[in-house]
Amino acid sequence: MKYKNFLKTIIIFIILVFCLIFSFSFLYTKSINCFNSNCEPKKLPIIMYHHILEDSNKCNDFTITPTQFEKDLKYLKENGYTTISMKQLLDYVYNDKNLPEKPIMITFDDGHESFYHYAYPLLQKYDMKAILSIVGEYTENYSKNEDHNVKYSYVTWKQVSEMAKSPFVEIGNHTYSLHTLKERKGCSQKQGEDFDSYSQFLSNDVLKLQNEILKSTNSPALSFAYPFGRYNQNTKKIIKELGFPIIFNCAEVVNIIDKQNPDFLHNLGRFNRPNGINSYDFFNKILK
Repeated sequence: MKYKNFLKTIIIFIILVFCLIFSFSFLYTKSINCFNSNCEPKKLPIIMYHHILEDSNKCNDFTITPTQFEKDLKYLKENGYTTISMKQLLDYVYNDKNLPEKPIMITFDDGHESFYHYAYPLLQKYDMKAILSIVGEYTENYSKNEDHNVKYSYVTWKQVSEMAKSPFVEIGNHTYSLHTLKERKGCSQKQGEDFDSYSQFLSNDVLKLQNEILKSTNSPALSFAYPFGRYNQNTKKIIKELGFPIIFNCAEVVNIIDKQNPDFLHNLGRFNRPNGINSYDFFNKILK
């Protein structure tokens, strides 16, 4: 009897030892894989620009000068930040690719032609990247309109196609015709509007622009940006179901890249870049 109890104790001890060895091996392998795949959460600040004009008297919360934009790029480069593309971000999250030590994203909303004239050459000069989220009807109208002035016109499909072929610019979807506060307030759901009607309306508009972007650039837009930052959970659900891997909002927060929770890609906040504050003060405030 004593021998049987002793043998039973030995067997239990051996089983416990094997369990401990297996658990340690599993945790060690997981930690090594996590290290190799850079799965530790990273910070990702995203800056949101809109319009660029040379006349500083015309600048406001959504318009800065080319000189100021260039100073911003210089500040980021001198302080070790590297602009990344949407493809780089997605490859990091899903394909185990690397990201630079201090990643940052630059976005421009609306598709002002001033981006093509001022921002695009500066991005090339400093070897930096940006996402340009266009409004379909604006681009369509100015592709047909010969009246172009950097103060008020928008990029054409020809310009979109040219920039998308470069390594400096990715094109995003900012709705085809919902950049307005008149009735619906951007792409938000109207009060009393049922989900099915809203879903069909929003999908038709967004996919219309998506098809035009595909024709112009040979690639679908990877991102969607809410006009004026207006949305609810139904909006987010619809845009996700349309297949957009990245959604930009206007929450002024530094994003945390968490590979274990990729849904963060559908809640990317951005800091609006206003006029009236120098590069050091602006970036020091949000990147500290």
